[in-house]
Amino acid sequence: MKRHLILFILIFGTGSLFADEVKFTGEAPGVVEMGQRFRLTYTINTEAEDFRSPDLQHFTVLAGPSTSSSTNVNIVNGKMTKNYRLQFTYVLQADEAGKFTIPPATVKVDGEIYESNAVQIEVIKNGSSASKKSRQADTEQGSSRAKKAKPSGDDIFVRVLVSKNNVYREEPLVATIKLYSKLNISGLENVDFPNFEGFYKQEIETPSLRQLEKENVNGEIYGTGILKKYLLFPQKTGRLTIQPFEVDCIVKKKVESESRSLFDDFFGSYKNVKMPVSSDPVRINVSPLPSGEPVDFTGGIGSFSLNTSLDKHSVETNEGVTLKIKISGSGNIKVLSPPQINFPPDLEVYDPKTSDNISVSEGGAKGSKVFEYLIIPRHAGEYRIPSISMSYFNPSTGSYNTLQAQPINLNVAKGEGDTTTRISSSSKQEVNIIGSDIRYIQTQKFDLREKGEFLFGSGKFYAVYAGGIAVFFVVFLIRRKKIRENANVAMMKNKKANKFARRRLKVASRYLKEGDKDKFYEETLKALWGYLSDKLGIAVAELSRDKAKEKLSAKQVPENLTEQFIELIDNCEFARYAPSGGGEKMDELYNYSISVISRLQQKLK
Repeated sequence: MKRHLILFILIFGTGSLFADEVKFTGEAPGVVEMGQRFRLTYTINTEAEDFRSPDLQHFTVLAGPSTSSSTNVNIVNGKMTKNYRLQFTYVLQADEAGKFTIPPATVKVDGEIYESNAVQIEVIKNGSSASKKSRQADTEQGSSRAKKAKPSGDDIFVRVLVSKNNVYREEPLVATIKLYSKLNISGLENVDFPNFEGFYKQEIETPSLRQLEKENVNGEIYGTGILKKYLLFPQKTGRLTIQPFEVDCIVKKKVESESRSLFDDFFGSYKNVKMPVSSDPVRINVSPLPSGEPVDFTGGIGSFSLNTSLDKHSVETNEGVTLKIKISGSGNIKVLSPPQINFPPDLEVYDPKTSDNISVSEGGAKGSKVFEYLIIPRHAGEYRIPSISMSYFNPSTGSYNTLQAQPINLNVAKGEGDTTTRISSSSKQEVNIIGSDIRYIQTQKFDLREKGEFLFGSGKFYAVYAGGIAVFFVVFLIRRKKIRENANVAMMKNKKANKFARRRLKVASRYLKEGDKDKFYEETLKALWGYLSDKLGIAVAELSRDKAKEKLSAKQVPENLTEQFIELIDNCEFARYAPSGGGEKMDELYNYSISVISRLQQKLK
């Protein structure tokens, strides 16, 4: 009893031990109609007191503030967390149209005052009389139209919204696919997103759509939700079209029941109606980049910075150093090419290793791209890597900008055991061989040949020539035979039937070891029927037990062997759907299958 009491105190008596930082938030619908009732809720994640209501002068308070609290304790991997929630709820009614800001509410926690966020609410006038009549017709009981009612095109639609319609080539824009609905949507089917032809696209991470948020659309309140967001980079100039987004919305509609029972009148009857909706195509005007691009322009569109660094400035010969070029900023950073660098000729430079760290959001693609060059100096001396420059086009200013990095000095000392000397790059003359008049004496054995003796025209030459022609004709004849055999599909299948069957049985053997009964019998049946199909030249779909017996009999296969083969197929099919008989039975059937196929192979050669 004492143990349970201590656990209770630990869980519920030490809330501050597990509490996160204090969070006090206010929440209400973004859009409501005049006269509509709605909830204004303030939530705090710890115990609080002295709640002070904000000024609600533009709204009528119908109820509240009502207080509720809840506690949730989780223990994961021995770690205990406690989540506490305290709520203050008002029921309000909108009295006048307009956009209003409800000031923050305040509470006191451990003697300290905390403020919530301000809440923005837009109040619109009631919808048009036509839309009212339409909604009344949908909910009116006893109406014959309600049985056949289909959602209006104004009640549900989708749009592809773009951040801008006029861009330069490679300038990013955001495409948002958004759903608008006044109806109760229970699901989406056959979702067909645009393929964005002419654009390079990157998907922007979007939270899963769990509920629709209210939004004012031309004076009407719709539930809206974002389905997808993409960052698009136009790859061509001219007028590009984003094709429509299509989806089937499953809408729950109220209909009148034929039974007209008391329960139907009280609860109502609903059915799911599939409504295909499609967005309008969106056209984007893509302008070419201005002329006069700099020679060091590598295709960058956006805003960038350039940084270069060398990991070591003093090394010995044959010791590697790394030159790092980092391009940071926003734009089409993923497709940037490395800038051109004129390295000194005495430096051995390898192709750069490329890495990037890019995040995609509504603000575009931001991050950095790094090019790392491995440089190995082969000769001692002082080297200077010249200034590195890169130009890019800034669409916000409509002009080209050039980035310039400072030159980098590299001091190379002569390493131990290095006997090479630096070859001056200023001289373009060929290297002269010094001391060519002195040669070392050859001490190994070597063959002497009479001057004027050649292989061409000798007996060995003609023997090798004739042998090569003979080998060519042999290979030609063998190849020709293979081509004829391969052209006969039935013959090839017959010839390789045993090989294919053993390959399938090998797969079945793997499932046997894993204890996967269904896949074992499935692969064994494929091996048996496939072997018979290949040997008899009959498609598997056309094979039956009777046809198999007939064809095997025609091939003069002993009747008892034919019966054993058919019985083996029956046993496989029965065992596949029968309760498991254990691994021993599967192993026995596997060995028996190999035996039967081997004996058939001897008879059907």
